[in-house]
Amino acid sequence: MNRNHLEDIELDNLPEAVPEEKPGRISIVWLIPLIALLTGIWLGYKAWSEMGPTIKISFKSAEGLVAGKTKIKYKNVEIGTVDKIELSPDMSHVVLTASMVKNAREYLTETTRFWVVRARVAAGEVSGLETVLSGAYIGIDPGAGGAKAQVFTGLEIPPVVTKDLTGRHFYLRSDNLGSLDLGSPVYYRKMKAGSVISQKMDDNGQSVMLGVFINAPYDKFINQDTRFWNASGLGLTLDANGINVYTESFTTMIIGGIAFENPGGSTQAPNADEWQEFILYENHDAITKGSDLQSASYLLYFTGSVRGLSIGAPVELKGIRLGQVTGIKMEYNPDTKDIKIPVNIEMQMDRITINGIPDTSTFIQNHHGELLDGLVQQGLRAQLQTGNYVTGQLLVDLDFYPDVPLSEIDWESYPPVLPTIPTPLEKISSTIFSIIERLEVLPLEKMGEQLYQTINSLTETIKQTKLLTENLNATVTPAIIATLQQTEKTLVTAEHVLNDESPVQQELSRVMDELSKTLRSIRLLTDYLERNPEALIHGKGEAN
Repeated sequence: MNRNHLEDIELDNLPEAVPEEKPGRISIVWLIPLIALLTGIWLGYKAWSEMGPTIKISFKSAEGLVAGKTKIKYKNVEIGTVDKIELSPDMSHVVLTASMVKNAREYLTETTRFWVVRARVAAGEVSGLETVLSGAYIGIDPGAGGAKAQVFTGLEIPPVVTKDLTGRHFYLRSDNLGSLDLGSPVYYRKMKAGSVISQKMDDNGQSVMLGVFINAPYDKFINQDTRFWNASGLGLTLDANGINVYTESFTTMIIGGIAFENPGGSTQAPNADEWQEFILYENHDAITKGSDLQSASYLLYFTGSVRGLSIGAPVELKGIRLGQVTGIKMEYNPDTKDIKIPVNIEMQMDRITINGIPDTSTFIQNHHGELLDGLVQQGLRAQLQTGNYVTGQLLVDLDFYPDVPLSEIDWESYPPVLPTIPTPLEKISSTIFSIIERLEVLPLEKMGEQLYQTINSLTETIKQTKLLTENLNATVTPAIIATLQQTEKTLVTAEHVLNDESPVQQELSRVMDELSKTLRSIRLLTDYLERNPEALIHGKGEAN
């Protein structure tokens, strides 16, 4: 029997293990994979719950953008990453697929805007310089309302105003765009108050509509009377005020800009509404030349020369411009042979504010006739005055002259006629001409003959007077001189006599003393006789 056979017999005699069955018990071997599965599920859920939305953004070009590196930032905080960049099916643009953070989900609406932030020079400002080293990134302006969205069309030009800025929007209507562009500044009292945010052609193609955003707190100064004008470039005018150079700032000289103000500094008009439309005037001077509901036309008649007065010359009241000259003509009356010069003017009465009336514009529009009548009764008159002595330009000056004769506005004429007064030079010329006319009426030739006769008679009288004087000197004068000499001697003698130390004066003094004593004795005697009247009969002794 070989060895292999023996090993087989031994193996057959070995005891066989019988497993004991324990119903309802799970082997510990399955616990480890179960824990791993649950951990994986939890990690997957956690990753899914923390994962933000995936969005698609389309741009015309992917210049400067890199998949996996380009970030989406808000206020310089990363809120997303560009995962993939691919061309659109028609190859007209690129489509970016980006992953956003979870918190960005609520801000992704149809009003959300995206744009590429690069280094730019626009509207006189340099932005995005940090991207020169770090590379371009995508900026976001979170939506403030609207339906949720995941597909967006990016802006090719960054927005001028984002939703985190406070202020109000307005529309400006202009005949042309000029040098204005997106981002052009808007100034108030030479301080930057806002920017141009949009531009489009009007539906009829006759004007341009500009959207502007005025930052807070400057937006509170926009009211119903606010005037906007194009402050671009350098303004140079030559008028009655001389040579005027005007610019809002160096920036507006280069890239253009807009400015606004309230006429007369009025702040009582009602506030303007959001997106309210205003007229954009060509320049600041055009504000007073514009034609609107507050403009009114009047007529002035002048009889003197209007050399130096031109269309567009200012009409001022107390130095404040109210309007301009719109027409100059000549009018001849064949009956009276008079020549008058009618001057048409246009005034904006809303530049006058009235205390105690909030809506001055509406009040003046409805009662400007009554207002002017009252001013004319107080002496308001129009007069031509020199606005600039260098250029000789004239202007129409409205001022009060209480001493002028009463007058009133001719409302029956169209346009109404305002009373005028001549210039000071005209008054002087009129006075001189009046004197000359009176002299011409006088009979100067006859008066000259009479004057000649009078002069001859006066000459003869002077001759006779001279002869009389000579006779007086020859006869009467010596006698008068002798009399005067004798009088002088008499006065000298009287002076010696009346001298206190002269004998005559001393004797006169003694006589006066004696006379005084005598008068005293007589007074005593008189008193005695009054007491004893019987003394006149019996004597003094018996009376006692």
